[in-house]
Amino acid sequence: MKKILLFLILIIAFSPKIYSQDDVKKTAVEAINNATKKTATIVEDTTKLKRWYIKNNITFNTEQNAFSNWEAGGVGSFAFSVFYNGFFNYHRQKLKWDNSLELGYGKMRQDNNGRGVFDKGNKFRKNEDKIEFNSILGYRAFRSWNYSLLVNFKSQFDNGYKDDSILVSALLSPAYLTTSIGFEYKPKPFISILISPLTGRTTFIYKESLAKAGNYSMEEDGQRTFFAVGSYIKLFFEKEVFTNGHLLAKLEFFNDYNKTPFLTNTDINFEANLTMKVNKYLSAFINIQVAYNYDFSSKIQFKERIGVSIPLSF
Repeated sequence: MKKILLFLILIIAFSPKIYSQDDVKKTAVEAINNATKKTATIVEDTTKLKRWYIKNNITFNTEQNAFSNWEAGGVGSFAFSVFYNGFFNYHRQKLKWDNSLELGYGKMRQDNNGRGVFDKGNKFRKNEDKIEFNSILGYRAFRSWNYSLLVNFKSQFDNGYKDDSILVSALLSPAYLTTSIGFEYKPKPFISILISPLTGRTTFIYKESLAKAGNYSMEEDGQRTFFAVGSYIKLFFEKEVFTNGHLLAKLEFFNDYNKTPFLTNTDINFEANLTMKVNKYLSAFINIQVAYNYDFSSKIQFKERIGVSIPLSF
């Protein structure tokens, strides 16, 4: 480009009958400035290549029921919950780093004594409580396979009770920190299968009374941490399955190598969240979670939420 411009300038310089010396200088300066601007634009566009994908979503849910001399009967109630989902992903050539944070908290209050929902005799009870952080660092191995390193953290914010009297959980009690090395199979952007034969999981119990209760694999009285080595498999799916319908689902398996038999000592967690956009301001959702953790209970755990929310995305 510079050689062409120099050639044109020389031609113009030796044509005095057509251009004056001032015109030649002016034309040459403009040509050089235009070339410089084009080069700067190309450099600027290159530096603006998108490496980070960041998405945040907050939803607010609330519900209230009231009954007075109602023929069919019923119990008045008031409930609220707040959920946050954040995705912070970095992709560059063969390297990818996907991070996600899920937070949720909600409470419900029922009119159990018939004196009104907000009577002093009625109490708020927790109906949602979640802290989960995921980080997966991957490097392209071949085709749809990646070498992967995963860090997962799970816990809750508040005290949780069984039958309104038995404390079963609290802040960081329990908390699970899982780290794994393995392979990730990702044939499509919306589906991922992580397989790790080498996984370490640490269980934390910071509430003294829960630590002394002997749950969550704590073998000694007052033991606060427990470390296990095993295998880990995680399936992840996220896609718009129909118009204005978004599905996020995950299925996890963890098996402690020190525990037998294999089937009864494999922790399983399945969660699916279907969000359906009603209009610009409202969305309907269905959330189902099924879990099995033999260290807590030999029974299957089940949770379901259905409702309408006000989503905010940024």
